[in-house]
Amino acid sequence: MPNGILLGEVERLLSQGTVVTIITKGNSMLPFIVGERDSVVLKSYGEPKVGDIALAHLDNDVYVLHRIIHISDNGTVTLMGDGNIRGTESCHISRLCGKAVFVIRKGRKYNPDSRIWLSMYRIWRHLLPVRRYLLAIYIRLFIKLI
Repeated sequence: MPNGILLGEVERLLSQGTVVTIITKGNSMLPFIVGERDSVVLKSYGEPKVGDIALAHLDNDVYVLHRIIHISDNGTVTLMGDGNIRGTESCHISRLCGKAVFVIRKGRKYNPDSRIWLSMYRIWRHLLPVRRYLLAIYIRLFIKLI
């Protein structure tokens, strides 16, 4: 099933207040979320904040599960994948479909709003200049093990 159709249905369910679990695809959220292995539990959005992992429906009819890195006063949200070394996406706050409330890895649930996860993210955010090299090491050494 194409992503647009599947995630359109996820968006509809979230708007009705249903909690939805999806398997992730791609590597744009490495090292925090590994595509095709980890799942995320999404709920409809309350008040978004910087640092949230959000499912957003972009203006070009593409969906992304990325982290909010900025919210402007006019309601524009800027998102960036943790595994990306450059490039961001923007959308209006009303286009945020859901927030990741749990990441499921090997059957265990992790809260992305926990102090540990947020602390790791803050450190990771400041490592952007060397993120390319860290991700290369991570993929070669750890991705097969975890």
